[in-house]
Order: sequence, then structure tokens, then C-alpha cells
Amino acid sequence: MNPSPPHRSGRRSTPHPLLLRRLLHYIYGAEPQCSLEGVTVKYSKTGKPRYVLMNGKRLFTIKPNDMSVTLSPEGAAFLEGCFPPKVARVYVSEVPEKTVFAKHVIDADEGIRRGVDVLIIYESRLVAFGKALMSGREMKELNLGEAARVRGKVP
Repeated sequence: MNPSPPHRSGRRSTPHPLLLRRLLHYIYGAEPQCSLEGVTVKYSKTGKPRYVLMNGKRLFTIKPNDMSVTLSPEGAAFLEGCFPPKVARVYVSEVPEKTVFAKHVIDADEGIRRGVDVLIIYESRLVAFGKALMSGREMKELNLGEAARVRGKVP
């Protein structure tokens, strides 16, 4: 007898490192270089992946319409250790409050796409995470406008 589909059995949580590895590769364009053991994916009632958890703490929320992720402070710290030094990062000349302006961007991953959550680095230290409002290439080339909007700070 086949088990019922997830949407009939309610919410479930399963270890699924392959799903997360492929999702992060799709979003950031680089293969995660960390162990994804202990990471679980919590599914919604409809059977779609919704939350990524590690040791009971939420790392990411997966948006079902486009499979993009929204980071938590723990997720930002986790991503920092998962990717090489340049991937998914925006390097800034001053600590941002709510907005990272393009004129303060020193360097950025050229693979960053608009709408993707990024890590904001000041003096080689992760200080915040936020949503990219322009591509990584535009962040580096333009001196005008909002490059990213800060969603949260990392203690």
C-alpha cells in the first residue's frame, strides 16, 4: 500500500539535504560547500516545501510561487559558511541601517539577481542580510539608487 500524499496527511518534516542543495544552487548559482546533515524541510498542508530548519531553528522560508528563499538571521550565518567568499555577498563601505545604496557598494557577486536575498558584509564581517533591488553587476557599476533593502541584522 502506498503512503498517502503529503497534502492528505497534514504537515510533515523530513530531512532533505538534496532539495536544499539544489535550491541553493539554483538561487545563488554556486554549489553549497557545507554539510547539510541535520537540515530538515517542513512542508505545508498542500505538500509544498515551506520552511528549512536546523536544530529546530528556521533558516529559510521558501516562497511557494517562485521557490525563492527568505533568510532568517540564523540562515544568513549558515549561508555565509556554505558559500565561497564572494557568492551571495554585497561588500559595503559603511554599516547600513535600512537600505544599502549603490554608492556604498565596494564589491558584489555578479551572479546576484534582483529579488534574491543577499548577505551584507562590512569589513569582512556579516552585519546584515536583505533583498537585492538590483543585480550584482548593477550594484558595482552604478553609483545611484538602492542596491538592497535590509531585512535584518546579524548580531
